[in-house]
Amino acid sequence: MMAFREMKTVHLLLKPTEDGWLVMHKKFKTFYGTITGTQAGDAARLAADFGENEAARAEALEAAVREIFANTGVSCIFCGNAEITRAAWQVEEDKRNAALHRTAADYADVLGRPVHCVMDRPLGSRHPRYPEMLYTVNYGCVPGVMAGDGAEQDVYILGPTVPLQTFDGVVIAVIHRLDDCEDKWVVAESGARYTADEIRAAVAFQEKYYQSELILNGQSMGEIHGGTQR
Repeated sequence: MMAFREMKTVHLLLKPTEDGWLVMHKKFKTFYGTITGTQAGDAARLAADFGENEAARAEALEAAVREIFANTGVSCIFCGNAEITRAAWQVEEDKRNAALHRTAADYADVLGRPVHCVMDRPLGSRHPRYPEMLYTVNYGCVPGVMAGDGAEQDVYILGPTVPLQTFDGVVIAVIHRLDDCEDKWVVAESGARYTADEIRAAVAFQEKYYQSELILNGQSMGEIHGGTQR
């Protein structure tokens, strides 16, 4: 059964409705169009209404197709007169993921970097749009450092057990999301040591909704979560 969650692409924000998504510019919230989705048996059908916004239509449909194949058991998706089979999509998805793969060398200027962090969601707070999500670590940003989504770089803070306003530490890991347009940095006190499993557990409250790979100094730990529905 299809469910619809909020998604981000490089340029777009897809806001869920009862039967699909409203699609708008991620930063400026300019409305581009809608996608509706239905499912019958092992097939799904998508209808897109974007007027002349062809680039936004293509980007949004790619995200919608990925979402449906990743979270339902359908074997094919119809988009207008086009049919996309799961097997054909998986071949292209594997190519995409291979191209998206990163290693510690790609983050040589990030891992071990001292950063000053400002919290906007301290430990114990809840997500502003999804109040069922409790922040079990301090979460904030690095002022002045811009991320792939055009906003300041987000960080998870490991170690402190009380809500914080600010924190100074070093980047000990990067969470490279394969199905989103931004990475998350993991920050701790200088000299702190955490295993990959400890980091995965600490960030699971939010990262379980995404497919990503965990990158530490000298190694990439592979996929850490499966992109389940919120």
